[in-house]
Amino acid sequence: MNNSHTKSLIATITILILSIIYGCFPAEKGIPNYTISDEFSSYCWFDTTSIWVYQNDSTLSLDSIIIDDVTNKQRQNIINSNYFYQAVEMFPATNFLSILKYELTAGDFSPAEGEMNSLLRIYFEDGTYQIVFSPEYPIGEEVILGDLIGNYTNVEIIPSFNLHDNTYNNVYHTRVVISAGSNIEFDYWIAPNYGIIKYVANVNGTITSLSLKSSNLYQEPK
Repeated sequence: MNNSHTKSLIATITILILSIIYGCFPAEKGIPNYTISDEFSSYCWFDTTSIWVYQNDSTLSLDSIIIDDVTNKQRQNIINSNYFYQAVEMFPATNFLSILKYELTAGDFSPAEGEMNSLLRIYFEDGTYQIVFSPEYPIGEEVILGDLIGNYTNVEIIPSFNLHDNTYNNVYHTRVVISAGSNIEFDYWIAPNYGIIKYVANVNGTITSLSLKSSNLYQEPK
């Protein structure tokens, strides 16, 4: 193989490698590209091997959730408006809550410093999912998202929240009600650098309350 062919082959391989690397982060001139804000990442984005140990507040039994895999991609929205947005999926190992994955997606605007433009969904192994954290909605305002997803509310922001001898700051308390008038609702408490620290499910009067007992967490670098 002569020198010119060698240089051409190297150039082709280089282009292919760069295409693979940057193919997950598309950018086209004139099309907005929205990413997950640092503030939101601090609440929700955790790397592989992160582990949460939860205590059942009634039985005092302990169960854990550990992140097994994380993907970071850009997707394109073409409904109503055309833009790219960042999507992060965190896949836990087999867990007691039958969670299939956590999904973080950027919204359709660029947040100012300290703002959050994204939301967190939890997908379950039975095919259902919930939006459990969407801080862009006003505090106390119930947002109707449909019978399958339910109604979502940012109940309050708690400046200081004590749990098992630990203090968490700026904790969001959110609520999901599965269809209006039902007896199925879920409450979540979400803290920066810790994620979900408390979870209460009320299913037809049967209450399950879990609280974070300990953790070993790794935040995804931005």
